[in-house]
Amino acid sequence: MPFIRARWRPVLLAATLLLSLQPMLGATMNDAIATQVDAAFAAARQGRYDLISELGEQGANAIPHLGPYLQDPNEMVRLQAVSLLAATTDDRAAPLLAKALTDASQDLRARAALALYEQHDPLRLAQRPELGAALRASVNQGNDAAAAVLLLGYFPGKDTLAALAALTARAADAKTELAAWTPVVPVSLVVQISQSQLGDAKARSALLHTSLNGPLAERRFLLSVLREIDAPELLHALAQTLDDTQEIGGGAPAGAEPKRRLCDLAVVALTRRLKLPVQFELSDTRRFSPAEIASVRQLMAGALPR
Repeated sequence: MPFIRARWRPVLLAATLLLSLQPMLGATMNDAIATQVDAAFAAARQGRYDLISELGEQGANAIPHLGPYLQDPNEMVRLQAVSLLAATTDDRAAPLLAKALTDASQDLRARAALALYEQHDPLRLAQRPELGAALRASVNQGNDAAAAVLLLGYFPGKDTLAALAALTARAADAKTELAAWTPVVPVSLVVQISQSQLGDAKARSALLHTSLNGPLAERRFLLSVLREIDAPELLHALAQTLDDTQEIGGGAPAGAEPKRRLCDLAVVALTRRLKLPVQFELSDTRRFSPAEIASVRQLMAGALPR
């Protein structure tokens, strides 16, 4: 036994030394990243963005150093900071994106909202009351981007309802979109989705009418944001899009035939939303056969309460 202890003593000493050096190595690495961030944004102020692209390789490691650049007087610098934050799902990005929600630029406000919507679990975001306050401030400041309005649906309360009502009043016939891949729709439709999620019966009734009889673009949008639709009656109504063979494009290369149809989007959206155990491969680019569509309809009947 003494021989064994002596044999392993150098290994134990080396491990102990390594552990004692870790804080120092971490601090050195952190300083190196901070220096890289500063150099990248200094170049960006001169119109050079190659170092920003290289900074993207650091991933979430750069997040702690991006805060000051969200306050930079140069809008392009702030844009680069938001773009880096939009590329990560790390929770540390959320408070910084919340700050960008009240940027002077509507473009940056919209980008920050979309990053929060696409990259972060809304139920986790809902645990941050300060984010709800930032979203309300952003919408009250004029941010009618669909992502910001949809996220408000996760923050119940009279202040949220007031912000949504004020947006409806001033929006009139204004249009908005969630992302480049979703259709442009009335701001009022997006507001109704959040109001319905917060329990507004009138908004839910309006959505039910749109789900059954609305324009193609609006029903397509509803399928694109099924995550925010939880009322069984709305999901049942949207199941009727499984019968709609109107072409919507998307997925296939430009000019390619046949184009995707609303029913193809419905198959993917409803299957993912309800976690239906389909026996075929989902795809965002192909058409589905009548048998595949029928199987989704049958699985839905068993998955949703009437």
